[in-house]
Amino acid sequence: MIEIKKISRKLGNFGLKDVSFEIKKGAVVAFVGDNGAGKTTTIKALFGELKLDSGEVLIDGDNLFAHNNLQRVAFFPDSNNVPMNIKVHDYLLYICAAGGINTDDANKIIDNVYKLLELRPYKNKKIKELSSGWKKKAIMASVLVRTPEYIIFDEPTANVDVDSKLHFMSILHLLVKQGITILITSHIIEELQEIANYLVLIKKGEIVYAQDFDNKTEKIMDVYRQHMKNPIKDLSLLQKLYREKRMQ
Repeated sequence: MIEIKKISRKLGNFGLKDVSFEIKKGAVVAFVGDNGAGKTTTIKALFGELKLDSGEVLIDGDNLFAHNNLQRVAFFPDSNNVPMNIKVHDYLLYICAAGGINTDDANKIIDNVYKLLELRPYKNKKIKELSSGWKKKAIMASVLVRTPEYIIFDEPTANVDVDSKLHFMSILHLLVKQGITILITSHIIEELQEIANYLVLIKKGEIVYAQDFDNKTEKIMDVYRQHMKNPIKDLSLLQKLYREKRMQ
């Protein structure tokens, strides 16, 4: 289990404020918040990319950044953080080598990942030559060859076509069946609704909700409306706006 315990960081007029929640083994955590709420900043803190003013991140009770614990966690980046001029196969070999996997084992692992993602026909393509959907699969391959226990996804299906989204969701379901623990952010609530069993809401750098979630009986949007949105209290202002528009 990963524990985020009261992490804080002041960043100008914004910051994380005593952010605390758990990523339990086997969970699929939907991490939801508006743009600028602190989702990506929290993820950066998880990977040690953000110096904290206070708080700590633990994995099974140990410091996440000690004893090579961070190797147990993988991040699914967007394509802006991936080298574009490298061939898919060379990139996967590089990822394996960086993770200390010998060449024979790397080739076996990569071969299995190719089969899973149907990526073999593109192994000798440069990543920049792939469509958005196949770029996502190449990035997913670079995550899976490391066989991590935890995977963090930040908007994984942004800018891909419907078929690629469906394939990606099938992969997520497979990961869940394999016991991989997942934290995922997305503005496509339907995707999160399909797989989440734990829901975390963040608003203006603070956690406002963090509980187990039953995606068969509960709706993320219902919880979101209850804890995140302030309803329009004075509809007369909206009515006035449209009256004035009609009079022009």
